[in-house]
Formats: sequence, structure tokens, C-alpha cells
Amino acid sequence: MATPKTAPLPQSKINKITAELAEYPMEELARIRKELVAQGKPVFDFGTGDPKIPTWEPIRDACREAIPEISQYPSVKGTDALRAAQQGYLERRFGIRSSDYELCPSAGSKEAIFHIALCMVGRAGGKKHIIYPDPGYPVYRASTLFAGGIPYPVKLSPDNGFLLEPWNLPPYIQRDAAAIWLNYPHNPTGATANKEYWTQVVEWCHKTDTILLSDDCYVDIYDSVIDNTPLPDGADDDRPMTPLQLSSDRVLTFMSLSKRSGMTGYRSGLIAGDPDIIKAILRARANFGVGGPDFVAKAAVVAWNDDMHVLERRAIFTQRIAQAAPVFQELGMLKEVPRATFYLWTKIPSAFGSGDVRFCLSLAEQGVICSPSSWLSESIKGYARFALVPDTEATAEALQLIKEYVNS
Repeated sequence: MATPKTAPLPQSKINKITAELAEYPMEELARIRKELVAQGKPVFDFGTGDPKIPTWEPIRDACREAIPEISQYPSVKGTDALRAAQQGYLERRFGIRSSDYELCPSAGSKEAIFHIALCMVGRAGGKKHIIYPDPGYPVYRASTLFAGGIPYPVKLSPDNGFLLEPWNLPPYIQRDAAAIWLNYPHNPTGATANKEYWTQVVEWCHKTDTILLSDDCYVDIYDSVIDNTPLPDGADDDRPMTPLQLSSDRVLTFMSLSKRSGMTGYRSGLIAGDPDIIKAILRARANFGVGGPDFVAKAAVVAWNDDMHVLERRAIFTQRIAQAAPVFQELGMLKEVPRATFYLWTKIPSAFGSGDVRFCLSLAEQGVICSPSSWLSESIKGYARFALVPDTEATAEALQLIKEYVNS
């Protein structure tokens, strides 16, 4: 991860992995933003994927009303009501019956993604490689290292729609992979995957005995036009899918209410899939100590049980993409408009060569913050990610600044 260099920490007090771990990219963006605010400059922050949309009021009400007079330890298995709500969502949204998988609540996706590596590295006679997309979520790599595994990033290409095709990897990787991370809809490119692709991946995982870890954080953030377009009889659903719809054997899905319901600060999500793996994970997680508070679970029940507030959020993201994407296309920075997530993966202007960090830091001086591809990947330069989290008015002001800066 090509984040800014920091002074090495003393390894006499911590281990080598901790000492050499690069700074988490979003922390650097937070620092830049703080400096701009201190200078009294207006800031348009497209850096961190944390949308500024109010959380649906019934969710907030449920959380407030559930705060107990006496607080006690929560169970890693969650509450019966939470389990029922999550099962109801999986059946409503994906047609997956509760008898086809096992379920485990999580404190959002991040901790679940980090901890799963501890249960994967060394399985099946010592498999230690974990495959993941590049660019992608930095936690895939960090968790593998802390678990004593071997990270194996796979550079994604626009030539095949940013799809990671594990069957094309070197034979020794296909043999020794403990698990593979996939993330569609994809952060940061917005790429999606169809049923044919997922079918090939699941078959490959079964053939090679690799655990499929599907980061489905953005599965409900897609073009809202799909919601209002009836499908012909017998046609496949156009909405993003999860591989759990195809099989639970060696398949785990990681889902979260952070993006779906605007609950990033609540920390609530789920892991669902292979019953053998989930049962073992529940035993392990009792040692990790990550049971979510029951009052957050009450809010999560309301969120998982309702789809209308998600539809409304989806319409907002679709409008923001429609507002911003044409400007970047006009500037020659964006080719195709993504049909999912709320990110734009833009090519930086040719005047900057491959200097994505230089471009983003220079743009930040104008008050517009975005993420350079070097901070979101291990080998990719020349791109910038814009997370469309500011509102319409702020986005319009920022787009004008971007146009003036690039054209100058």
C-alpha cells in the first residue's frame, strides 16, 4: 500500500508487521481535511466513503429507546430478533432460505473482514495465500499479514470489467490459496459481476478447495433505475447478487448496514454462509470479543426489516452519479458511468502523468479532497477515487472548482 512514509516504530516493543504497517490511507485524508479547515478554507470532501445522508429516523428512535438502565455483555450470536430480521432480508432480497446457510452477526464489515483471516490462514494442510483484488479494501492485505498469511493481490483491469479471474492465476496460487476475497459491486471502480461470472467463481472454489469471501457491502447500492424497470418473464434479476444465492459450500458473504442504511457509526452487519465455517467462527469470535450492543441490534432489526429507506438512499446516490459523472467525462477523466456504488474511479489528467498523489494533493489545496489510486492499491497509479458523499449543492461547487483547476 503506497501510503505516505512514516518513521519506523521500535520493534523491540511491537512485532515486525505492526512496526512496518503503512498508515491507513483514510487517516492521511482526515489530516489534510483538518489542515484545510484550520486555514479557514471551504472543504469539499470526496475522500472517505461515508455518505452525509441522515439515518432513517425509526432506526435512530429504536436505538435510543433500547438503551438499557443496566448494561450487560452482549452475545456474539446476537439476539433472536436480529437473526430473524437478517434472515428475512436475505430471503426477501436474494431468495435465500434460512435452511440453506448459517448466520453470524458482526460489528459492521471491517472487523469481520479482519478477523476472518485468523480462521483461514493455515487451513487444509497449511494453505497460507489469500487472494484479493487490487485496487481494493486495504484490510484484505493487513488482515492476511497479521494472521501470518501470504497476501496475493491481483491487479484488476478495465479490459475485462475489473473482474478478478482466479482460474488464470499461477497453478501454485490456485493450489495453495486458503481463501479469495471478491468485492462486487466493487470499491473503488464501481464494477459489477453477473451470474455467469459468479457461477464460474463458485465452481473454481469448489474445484480448488478455496473459501470464497464475498465482501457484499455495496450490494444494495446500485442504479435506482433498476428498481423501476420491470423484467421480462424468466429474465435474471438485474440487481447485484451475492454468490450465496448459488451455493453455501465454501462460501461466506459479508454484509453491512453502513452503506445500505447509513449506519456507519453504529457498526452492524452479518456473515452468512457455509454452516461448518460459521459454527467455527462463532466459537472463535467468542474469544475476539466482538458481540454488538443489544441497543444497536434493536436499531439493526428496524433497518434489516425495511426496504423503502434503502430505495430512497439509492435514488440519492443515483442522482449524485448523474450530476458528477458527465463533468468527469467532459474532462476526459471518466469513460464509463458506474451502475453501482457511489464512487467514480477517474483517470487523472494527462498533464500529471501517473502522479496521482501529486494531482490529489494539488486539488486538495483548492479545497477538493479525493483519494489517489496509489493509496487505495499496491501497484496502480494514475487514478483518483471520488466518493460522492457531499450533497448536491456542495458537489456543484466542487465540480466547478475541479473544472477550473483541470482546464488551467
